[in-house]
Amino acid sequence: MKGTIKLLSGKRILSPLNQKTRPTTSKVREAIINILGNKLEEASWLDLCSGSGSMACEVLQKGGKRILAIEKQRATAHICKKNLLNVLNTLNYNSHIEVICKEVISFLRNGPSNKNIGFIKNSPTSEQRFDFVFLDPPYDSEIYEISQELLLTMQWIKKSSTLICECSSKSLPRIHNGWELNKEKSYGKTTLLFLTPNQALNYFDDTDSMH
Repeated sequence: MKGTIKLLSGKRILSPLNQKTRPTTSKVREAIINILGNKLEEASWLDLCSGSGSMACEVLQKGGKRILAIEKQRATAHICKKNLLNVLNTLNYNSHIEVICKEVISFLRNGPSNKNIGFIKNSPTSEQRFDFVFLDPPYDSEIYEISQELLLTMQWIKKSSTLICECSSKSLPRIHNGWELNKEKSYGKTTLLFLTPNQALNYFDDTDSMH
């Protein structure tokens, strides 16, 4: 049994009807799209705990160039891929989309040169990093801080990248010292944290500043 979610464009996509998946509300999706605006055009987007892929679909419709979604539940990952392909087929430009069924922390530990990632096999090293990362685990999850750390230490991101954490307004996760809070927005039970890398800490090699 599946439900549907309405994207901001009005297009409907599939939604898994189970208690384990909590789709990002349209209000929160709209806020993210409005805040990031035209920076999403041509951008690369890493979607962690992607669920049905509703946020990734919004980014795709806004011109996202590379979208990698990670979801550990096989049936949900299948729905996510179906949704992204469905949206891609309505667009008049090409984007690379990929869905990997894996637990987020073990995925991040492998680093971006992971041979399981299709578009990374053919990319120069500078292109293996992501412009935006969206982290939306279950609100009571313990993975917020370890994910923040692995994104930096395993070099998933660039100096200019933004990490968006969706979390419960009641219990905000700790921010790892490798990140700085750029913006915090609350929408009822949900809060969004927009984090940028702490430039004082040297997580990036010199080649990064050239991009």
